Amino acid sequence: MMNDSNKTNIKMKKLFLYFILTIFSCSVYSQAVKNDTTNRIDANGKKQGYWKKFSHDTLKYEGHFKDNIPVGQFKYYYGDGKLKTTMIYSNNGKFCTVTMYYPSGKKEADGFYTDMKKDSVWKYFGENDTISSEEHYKAAKKNGVWKFFYSNGAINEIVTWVNDVRNGPWKMYYSDGKLKLDGKIVNGQWQGLFTNYYPGGGVFYTGFYKDNVKDGIWLQYSEESTVTRRETYKNGSLVKEEDLQPKKEDNTTQPQK
Repeated sequence: MMNDSNKTNIKMKKLFLYFILTIFSCSVYSQAVKNDTTNRIDANGKKQGYWKKFSHDTLKYEGHFKDNIPVGQFKYYYGDGKLKTTMIYSNNGKFCTVTMYYPSGKKEADGFYTDMKKDSVWKYFGENDTISSEEHYKAAKKNGVWKFFYSNGAINEIVTWVNDVRNGPWKMYYSDGKLKLDGKIVNGQWQGLFTNYYPGGGVFYTGFYKDNVKDGIWLQYSEESTVTRRETYKNGSLVKEEDLQPKKEDNTTQPQK
């Protein structure tokens, strides 16, 4: 049997080993905390310095914080690690310049955020590097002239927005730049004279809208600028239609009996 003296010695050795291991662990932990400059949170619970956010072991974003506010450039990534978006913060995090990328690496869009709401000019691009649309915002609401483009870079459509409501001229174009449609929208509704054009430039169809429906006389033209059809509407209902195309003469000879 082990005497009391041996038991005491073993116990003291265990305590000494525990003490050494504890000191070593604390030293390693202290050193790790001291050297760790990623994903830091200060005593007030605010993010500080360089941060890397992961989702299922995949890097989602990286950037710097100061007092919980993003500072400078942040990068966001697709699941395969390719760059998806860059956001450059300024003005104490309130203003942000944004650039978005397709998975191919080509630019998809660029624009601005104010207080994390779309603001000012936003441009979108096709993967063929040509612009597809130009949009204007104010505090996330659509405001100003919007332009849409064909894949060849020519303007397709121009519309005007006021506080998320279409309000102003509306024009559409053929891909060669010639005018296709000319009209006006007031508080989200078609109003006044609308005109459609042939690709060659002549008027195809013209008439009036009132509160989003056809009203009054609408005329259809041939490519030779001759009126071929007249329609009369009342509050959107067709009340009269006239075919004005000149009738062709019948020059056929009837068989003799």
